[in-house]
Amino acid sequence: MKRIYQVACVVAVALIAASSLQSCSGNQKKNEEAQKAQEMIREEVRELAYPLPSMFELTNMLNEIEASYILTLSNDPSKAKLYHNEQSRAINLGSYASDLAYATTYNKQTEVQNYFEACEILVRELGFSDAFSKSLPDDIKANIDNREKLIEIVTNIFEKSYSHLNEQGRAEVSYLVLTGSVIEGLYLATNISDNSYQDPKIVKAIISQKESLVKLQEIMESHKDEPSLKEAYKNIVAINEIYAMTEGSGAMTREQIEELTKLVSEVRAGYIQ
Repeated sequence: MKRIYQVACVVAVALIAASSLQSCSGNQKKNEEAQKAQEMIREEVRELAYPLPSMFELTNMLNEIEASYILTLSNDPSKAKLYHNEQSRAINLGSYASDLAYATTYNKQTEVQNYFEACEILVRELGFSDAFSKSLPDDIKANIDNREKLIEIVTNIFEKSYSHLNEQGRAEVSYLVLTGSVIEGLYLATNISDNSYQDPKIVKAIISQKESLVKLQEIMESHKDEPSLKEAYKNIVAINEIYAMTEGSGAMTREQIEELTKLVSEVRAGYIQ
């Protein structure tokens, strides 16, 4: 992706410069400075690289098993203007991003437009609309019937949002966006059927989200005591405790699925209200 390519270029230039500095001088001080520069770039890459699998991996799994698109499962896009603080805006940006991926995967053109507009509102309210080109709305409209191109555009929107927030020193906000995204995705997976536990393919889709939840807990760990993240972190930990029951089995029991569904539904209801 463009962002990854740009980061790679920065890394390459930095490493070449550091290498040149070392070869042109035997000065120990310069060597130390070069090593510090390399570590700084590596740390920047670690912080900015999008840490979770694509949200489309889950929605594609649901589509491939021929699970029906259920509009009422998604967060109502008309509520985007009703979120009035940074925490709710960030979480629901993540929620709408997953709903946008869901609609895009199923080629629901009207819903794609609605969820893009909801995301656009929250991006503007969160103060980083300058991260996106002014032609983005036109790009969405021009490719509204091109599923593959839309997937590329939507993926870029979400990953660029994450990177831009980190570049602004707003890591906590980026983690809230990620939280909203994974919770919404898991909500879709656990509620796509009234009897999810009876369908091995749906269970597989639910289990596939374990990696994202574990990774999210890991990256939030160092910020878990931040006031804006305490509740989100607690919710992620509680969800991971249910997933931990499946360790080594590669399966989930009916009771585990039902417990997970109940918890995710309660968490998500609190976020989107």
